[in-house]
Amino acid sequence: MVLVFTAVVRLRLGLLFLISGGSKFLRARSVERMVANYRLVPRSLLPIVKLMLAPAEVAAGVLLLLSLWLPVYAIAWVLAFGLILVFTAGVASALVRGLEIPCGCGLLLNGHVITHATLVRNLALLSLLALDLLVQRTLLP
Repeated sequence: MVLVFTAVVRLRLGLLFLISGGSKFLRARSVERMVANYRLVPRSLLPIVKLMLAPAEVAAGVLLLLSLWLPVYAIAWVLAFGLILVFTAGVASALVRGLEIPCGCGLLLNGHVITHATLVRNLALLSLLALDLLVQRTLLP
């Protein structure tokens, strides 16, 4: 049962990252504007963030999926948790500042404006990853 939980978490989050990162590759011209909307990154760094965001998400997705068979879980977890943590901080900051901006989450949520539900969703994803790590550490002492 525990192995099913970890497999489902990694499969779903891996696919989520692949879809989100893939959508950013497909709409690369709008990624810089989407990141700029959050008003957290200096304009001079926007092109760098634009170039790194999609590959980082795709890498997180691939590594999470591969972690079902290969010993890459630690790097997959750190990358996935770090990305969602940064996204969550960005959403929280935007909400506190009263910004009404698209979340930029991916094709499925394209145009979706951030709300408190976006924040709750991200916190749930962080919780799933934290629980998966706890299960992983329990299985492999």
